Amino acid sequence: SRHLSWSRIDMIWISTDLIPNIQEANIDTNIWADHNPIRIKWKEQKKRLRWTLNNSILKEKEFLKHLEKELAFFLKENKPGETSLQNVWDMMKVYIRGVIITYTRRKNIKKRQIQQSLEQEYKKLEKDLQKYPQHK
Repeated sequence: SRHLSWSRIDMIWISTDLIPNIQEANIDTNIWADHNPIRIKWKEQKKRLRWTLNNSILKEKEFLKHLEKELAFFLKENKPGETSLQNVWDMMKVYIRGVIITYTRRKNIKKRQIQQSLEQEYKKLEKDLQKYPQHK
């Protein structure tokens, strides 16, 4: 803060028509500017999304090793001679889809946890600076 003062009024202005659709609203911290970003969490609309493959994970060596291991396990447990080739193919598509969903979910959770810990650390540092502005 320029004058070692952190007094300001933060407000979120929104149409009253939108208020019933909002679950949560927060004013976040900002490193680069005086204006803070606003984070709005909308109430969930019941809409079913169609799953699609995120092609970028196919470039990750860790994912490819994991997928190779899972495919080897699947083919060991579901030998093509025991059932029709079409059944094995269909079961494998479902199995691999589950493997991909699980992998990406874990990866996203880990990424979110890192981001949240960094945000918490930043907020703590910002509060410390507000308390003791002379300790830049």
